[in-house]
Amino acid sequence: MTQKPRIIFPRTLLLLEIERYCSFPDCGVRVSLGLTKQEAFNYCGFECTQCKLWNDDYLTRQDIPEWWDEIT
Repeated sequence: MTQKPRIIFPRTLLLLEIERYCSFPDCGVRVSLGLTKQEAFNYCGFECTQCKLWNDDYLTRQDIPEWWDEIT
């Protein structure tokens, strides 16, 4: 009997979830984003799930009050 190959997905702890709105007037859809700590360090915007356009954005102290000093 042969074993099936196992697929292993590395796990990363989700740090926070934020909600943003697409800034383009013809769209304006709400976008939910889940970020890991590493992604929060590098966060500079998001691609809209509806229109696929890039929205420049940044995190604020209000988004991550517990980790603000560590992230900035």
